[in-house]
Amino acid sequence: MKHLYFSKKLILLVLLIFPLAMVAQTVTGKITKAGSGETVPFVNVIEKGTNNGAVSDIDGNYTIELRATPATLVFSSLGFTTQEISVSSAGTVNASLEESAAALDEVVVTGLGTSVKRKNLANAVSTVSAEELVGTTGQTSVDGALYGKVTGVNITSSSGAPGGGFALRLRGISSINGNNQPLIIVDGVYINNVEIPSGLRFASGANRGNEENSSNRLADIDPNDIEDIEILKGSSAAAIYGQRGNAGVIIITTKRGKTGKTKINFKQDVGITRIANPLGLRPWTRQSVVDTFGEDEALKYDATLAANGSLYDYEDIIYGETGIITETALSATGGNEKTSFYVGGSYRDEEGIIKRTGFDRFSIRTNVDHKLSDVFDFTSTTNYVRSNSSRSFTGNENEGGLSYGYTLAFTRPWNNLFPDENGNYPNNPNYPGNPLDTRDRATNEDQNDRIIQGLTLNTKLYTDDVNRVKLVLSGGLDYLANQTYVYVPEDHQGQIASGQLGFVAQGKNNFTQINTQAIAIWNHDAMEGDLGLTTQLGTTYLQQQSNLVNSIGSQLAAGQTNVSQSVNQSIIQFVSDERDFGYFGQVEGNYKDQVIATLGYRLDKSSRNGDPNKFYGFPKASVAVNLNNFDFWNIDSINQFKLRAAYGETGAPAGFGATFTSLGSSNIGGNSGQSLGGLRGDPDVEPETASEFEIGFDMGFLNNRINLEATYYNKNVDDLILSRSLPASSGFTTETTNLADLMNEGIELAVRSDVVDTENFKWNTGVQFYLNRSEVTRLDVPAFAQPGAGFGTGLGTFYIEEGQPVTQLVGRVDGELLQVGNVEPDFQMAFNNSLTLFNNVDVSFLLQWKKGGENLNLSRFLTDLGQTSPDLETPEGQDRLGQPANALRFVEPAGYVRLREAAVYYRLPSATVNNIFGETVDTVKFGLSARNIFTITDYSSYDPEVSVNGGAGLSSGIEVTPFPSSRQFYFHFNVSF
Repeated sequence: MKHLYFSKKLILLVLLIFPLAMVAQTVTGKITKAGSGETVPFVNVIEKGTNNGAVSDIDGNYTIELRATPATLVFSSLGFTTQEISVSSAGTVNASLEESAAALDEVVVTGLGTSVKRKNLANAVSTVSAEELVGTTGQTSVDGALYGKVTGVNITSSSGAPGGGFALRLRGISSINGNNQPLIIVDGVYINNVEIPSGLRFASGANRGNEENSSNRLADIDPNDIEDIEILKGSSAAAIYGQRGNAGVIIITTKRGKTGKTKINFKQDVGITRIANPLGLRPWTRQSVVDTFGEDEALKYDATLAANGSLYDYEDIIYGETGIITETALSATGGNEKTSFYVGGSYRDEEGIIKRTGFDRFSIRTNVDHKLSDVFDFTSTTNYVRSNSSRSFTGNENEGGLSYGYTLAFTRPWNNLFPDENGNYPNNPNYPGNPLDTRDRATNEDQNDRIIQGLTLNTKLYTDDVNRVKLVLSGGLDYLANQTYVYVPEDHQGQIASGQLGFVAQGKNNFTQINTQAIAIWNHDAMEGDLGLTTQLGTTYLQQQSNLVNSIGSQLAAGQTNVSQSVNQSIIQFVSDERDFGYFGQVEGNYKDQVIATLGYRLDKSSRNGDPNKFYGFPKASVAVNLNNFDFWNIDSINQFKLRAAYGETGAPAGFGATFTSLGSSNIGGNSGQSLGGLRGDPDVEPETASEFEIGFDMGFLNNRINLEATYYNKNVDDLILSRSLPASSGFTTETTNLADLMNEGIELAVRSDVVDTENFKWNTGVQFYLNRSEVTRLDVPAFAQPGAGFGTGLGTFYIEEGQPVTQLVGRVDGELLQVGNVEPDFQMAFNNSLTLFNNVDVSFLLQWKKGGENLNLSRFLTDLGQTSPDLETPEGQDRLGQPANALRFVEPAGYVRLREAAVYYRLPSATVNNIFGETVDTVKFGLSARNIFTITDYSSYDPEVSVNGGAGLSSGIEVTPFPSSRQFYFHFNVSF
């Protein structure tokens, strides 16, 4: 009995002491910023060697229950140097974190389900933060906001219209016939960045759908929602994405909720936009009118001067509007230990420099993270967007009388084209189109409704002190419903001249993308002297469906604006269904943060390949060596010296329909039938495959006050898919198959520095330098002018030729084909600066330099034909008129120096905010900014960044009467509470 009684007492004693022992393991503290003493919220606090952790609250306070003592606490947060503190017992442990200029603790995505600290990264992956993206000035679209902020990324505007239109090239051209725009992923959802033709070409006489001045649909993503952007520029980094990664990958992460009290941010921008570089009128005199057009035109010139005192400046009348820009954004973020959320909404309304042009976007986003249990948690991202644009009529056409640039090239400024008192517009005596009539009565617009939904479920399958195994299931949906509408009245001069007698095109276009993936991830943490491993295995699936229907009508009934009221009606439909499936695996080893190596492999099949069931392999391998982490390193002034090398392969399947020979419908004598089209498919076509080797080093000096990143890459793209001519006896005209290889190589350099970092003055600066060189290394057909990428060798075009750059411009001069230019720059540089004075005034600017590269300026070809070029009164202009009208005459240097962005902000001191608003309001900031402030260039047209062919394919560097670029000025007001 005594023994039993003693046992009961012992059990009771243990039960009493055990909770006390548990309480005794509690550690609390406050985390502050070294130097200033400001609290640092949302810092990760981890008990080293375990998965036990906590996060500091909004005031920098944290509490953690230790599993044992002694222990080591690891404090880490983006933008700060990681700190480790030994803890021998329970109590209070405060931490003071040093800011990290290089953000070496920043986490960068290295696989479809894993990430790595930047200091251990083996590739040159560029990251753009929310502050860099939209913290300086107003931005219409994500791609436009990236200008000059990333090495190795060449961005060209394909239109100055509101709503953008940009061509992004990561490390050069990746395909000749295929897509050169990178794969874009937002919160795990594969995003459609399509350019949607409206049918405008059938009214204007343009040659191709890519000449219709369409925007690419990345414009639907609100830059205000973005937390950061990672850019995988080459195949060595993007290999894990397989046959969708040939042109690189852009990974966009939107803002998430944070534990703590709910914070609300409000932003209001108001701005104006004006034409950046008006060309002006030719300085006409009576004598020059007589010499050019004769005495009859001189009499009209005299009459106009007598009546008005000046000529009509139609460039200013059409392009001279002052557009008003407003953007309102409101967001809230908060949460607790179970659930965190981010909710953001914005509305942007941007008028253009042409009357009745503009772009508006309404966006609402909800991001939720929820912890179901210790085993399950999920994230949900939901984004609804409604955007509208009116882009009017610019770009190429064949005498349709609609494109302003064409019309103005031939319009003489002494002719009155304004409507009379009854609203009737006179005919233009010089060209089949009155630009004022087009501006005021014709319509070219689109509307987009878009839903982007992502969902991820994380399941922790196994956890111990050094191992964590989890299963990640994720899926994404991108649904886009687009409507286009083009209308030209039946009494428009160009419609009468062409016999079309009114035109209307109504487009209904639907795009659905679904992607899913399942990933098993095993993390083995490194113990003392051990090797840390991160392993992932998984599968991916992507389906893309599109259905484009365009109903076109001509010969409209008087005053009617819909297809049903037209005499001639036709329907164009394009339907596609593409499916990709893949397996992938990757292993990353980390030995003491000294040597970090990665091996990976991806197997993909696609319905667009010749054999849709055949898998193609895409390997990757990389290694990074942090010399500064070895025992022998004793150079205190160099705190980081990393050597890195990487190799990877990616692919790109053939375009939809290239693998089979299609049948075209025909109608003979009222009977429907089918006949062979001119294009023969190749059932054995292989995907284009890029292999890239990258080598470089990263260095950090003076505790990362100065950072240097240098990279060399060599990228070879094999089995390029081209079209070749066939003998007429075959029954076909062309065949599409694998016919060529090309190579890109380049250098990327970036230097960043905290030049001054004192209490009252901070100055951060950065310089970026990058160049790319391309060459066609194999061509199994005779050299040829690339279809759809120019206007023939008479005026100049992209020309595919073995041993030459893929970006060369070739024209026929004196009967011979000559390389007359190359649109690729010699190099590009960017110089960005950010200064803070007295902790309240922020000043920043971004200067960009593009050296070399040529454009083919066919706008000047047209104004020379019309005798309206502004320089024709000069000897140089007259000399040019005496030269043959070939490509050599119209190729111009397209280099420039541009002040891309500049801003100054004032942040009210905390004491002032508290006195005015009380403790409810945290920060109040207001400022002024501008975009495209000035450009120094020898290029004679509106902007050296230009593309008549949109953003796909070989597109940049050819100009035909574009929508002029604009200069924007903003006032900003931001408040958080």
